[in-house]
Amino acid sequence: MCLHVFDTMRILLVEDHTVLREGVKSLLNTFPGITDIDEATTGQEALALIRKQKYKLVFLDLSLPDISGLEVLQRINDTGLHCRIAILSLHPEEQYASRAFKLGAIGYINKNSSFEDLKLAISKLLDGQMYISSGYAEKLAFDDDLVSLPHEKLSDRELEVMVMIARGESLSDIANKLCVADKTVSTYRSRILEKMLCNSNAELTMYAIKNGLIQ
Repeated sequence: MCLHVFDTMRILLVEDHTVLREGVKSLLNTFPGITDIDEATTGQEALALIRKQKYKLVFLDLSLPDISGLEVLQRINDTGLHCRIAILSLHPEEQYASRAFKLGAIGYINKNSSFEDLKLAISKLLDGQMYISSGYAEKLAFDDDLVSLPHEKLSDRELEVMVMIARGESLSDIANKLCVADKTVSTYRSRILEKMLCNSNAELTMYAIKNGLIQ
């Protein structure tokens, strides 16, 4: 593969798992031109860094200990920050990629990709291009089932709350993380159950596990 010579650049890597973060950092260090790689382990840390530092590219995990990667994308949009963000996640593309792209992401990389695929994706992103795997691009073109799953009816915030509920987080914990009232989260839960045709948190958890929304 032909590697490009990039201009001097600063990268932000947002990943809470140390081993994965160090692995991606080592791979990034093989690209010429990268001078600094900042690290964050939570969504709030990432937002604070993005507000005060200009990055060539941000690699953002979806599953963070405080707020989700989708929420980070939404807050960046709401505050008018300009930032090129690529999602780096273990979750299947079918579950989150379309939402991430709608929120402004310029790439979606699955952590289970081969080393060569990871390197190709990073090369394209650093070169100013967008990245989507060829397999997922094909599915988008030919698989109507991608838009027929029940959770696709949920808004981005509702999906985030559903995932938190499915992980077993209490309504008060979710409210604290999202900086909203407990009653607001309770309202979200009611809407989610109605849209998902579920009767309990346990059913939401079973659905989330089956469809790769949580691990």
